[in-house]
Amino acid sequence: MMTFSPEVQAARVAAAFERIHDEQMAGLPLLNHALGVATLGFREHAGRVVGMLVTPWMMSVVLLPGVEDDDWQAMALGDKQTHAFPGGSFRFLVNRVDELGVFQVHSVHSPMRGFPSQSAALAEAAGFLERLLTPANAEPQQDLVDEELLGRILRGEAVPAVDAAVGAMQAGSPEGGRGR
Repeated sequence: MMTFSPEVQAARVAAAFERIHDEQMAGLPLLNHALGVATLGFREHAGRVVGMLVTPWMMSVVLLPGVEDDDWQAMALGDKQTHAFPGGSFRFLVNRVDELGVFQVHSVHSPMRGFPSQSAALAEAAGFLERLLTPANAEPQQDLVDEELLGRILRGEAVPAVDAAVGAMQAGSPEGGRGR
């Protein structure tokens, strides 16, 4: 069961990655200096907490354990696990940070050179999270091709409805219905 609210988890993740930024990443050339560490959209999903993490070096979906059968402690750092979301299935890497314990991340962007500002990175992160948590269009799209009608046209059969529609379009054209 979850021991922390999504808001508390977001603050814990932000603090841990602020420390990593200050102590381990400072001065590395891969950093985008227009960006800072931020978390957004943390919420409960399927008994776990999920949200976005933006840093000057990466953007990731963070998944924190919460359901009773989550035993991520036995997983090795770097192990991969697929998790299903309404927007599709995604592979996550097992990670471990002292302040957080074991959690999983799905990398969305790394490095972060393509983002001109923090607001641009946050907008991308919010959009990705929305797509992740929004059900994919499960309904089959309406078949826009009437195969029977197409077959009649290809066989050269008379199709009065199509002939009338073509005639009306030609009558409204600048050529006044004349052929080319």
